[in-house]
Amino acid sequence: MSADLQKVEDFLVHEARLLDARDWEAWNALFTPDGIYWMPAAPGQDDPLQHVSLVYENALLREIRIRRFADTSAFSLQGGPRGWRIVANVRIDAQDPASNTITVSSRLMATEYQRDRTTRFEAFVTHRLVPEGESFRIALKRVELLDCDAARGDINLYL
Repeated sequence: MSADLQKVEDFLVHEARLLDARDWEAWNALFTPDGIYWMPAAPGQDDPLQHVSLVYENALLREIRIRRFADTSAFSLQGGPRGWRIVANVRIDAQDPASNTITVSSRLMATEYQRDRTTRFEAFVTHRLVPEGESFRIALKRVELLDCDAARGDINLYL
């Protein structure tokens, strides 16, 4: 198994564009059935099950959040949060032929806008990808915010 950095970068940019377009269903379809979206609550946190996380979602929890995004009666989401993402410094960190996974790191700059308020997020992102055909599926997306341990309000979109 030999991963092509350009294909990995293209996949991460494709993922970011789906999120920018608020195409939550297509984005969610990028995950493996047991795929996890994780946002640690402390720098360097290595175990989401033994420590509090900002977000730790399996397929069911992502589906629930996506349904909430579509619910026009959800007051906290009125005004339609929207955002832009920039993915940079993509690197292939490891390839594991035994598990058929590729571990990739990148930097993310994201901006959320909702109801006259702009919030910026910077993060170190790790993806564990499973090659599938000419593309990949996400087994794990770990988003470590630069200020993950800071006091904050709701994060109303996926980063």
